[in-house]
Amino acid sequence: MNEKEQSEQDRRNAGRIDSTVSLHYMRISPLEVRKDPYDPRFELPRYFMLAGELAEVDNVQRTQLNLLNLENPQVGSLIEALNLKFDLLCKALQDSMARLLSPVPQRVSLSESGISFHAEEALTPGTHLHLSISNPSRGYHVAATGRVVYCEDEDLEGFRTGVAFVTIHPQDRATLIRDIMRKQKEIEVVEAFSNPDS
Repeated sequence: MNEKEQSEQDRRNAGRIDSTVSLHYMRISPLEVRKDPYDPRFELPRYFMLAGELAEVDNVQRTQLNLLNLENPQVGSLIEALNLKFDLLCKALQDSMARLLSPVPQRVSLSESGISFHAEEALTPGTHLHLSISNPSRGYHVAATGRVVYCEDEDLEGFRTGVAFVTIHPQDRATLIRDIMRKQKEIEVVEAFSNPDS
């Protein structure tokens, strides 16, 4: 491998981790690739939207609870305790729905700019996709649109497919970056423990 190929390989590996996620993808048109990945026209799993909907409800409750605490602190404390129980029940419901409705988790290579996964079918480079990525163990769900950059037949494994994100919300990209950094720190700790002399 020459120096240019090595630097390209290093660039591709920077900020990239292997992870286990549930992934659903659907083909979309070139016109749709620039649309909001959470647009209702895309098929998003129901549990994707549940977290956002619960956050909106919680925001309204917090505002009302602050006002209630000023008027009647005793009732406010009671409502706040009930709200905490409601939050716990909703979180358990969301986790259960995600586990029940998610596709079978698979090993992927994930970065802030794209994902590589095994597809059951050959996807021609240039094909546009809508992606729903769930990592219930880390508690996040991310939607994005992307473009297939490569697709290689790996016999029994399926087709190793690389997709570059085209449209992804900044907060979803930040979520991926946080997960990548967390995983990289874990790897560094394990490597330091495995090779204490180096």
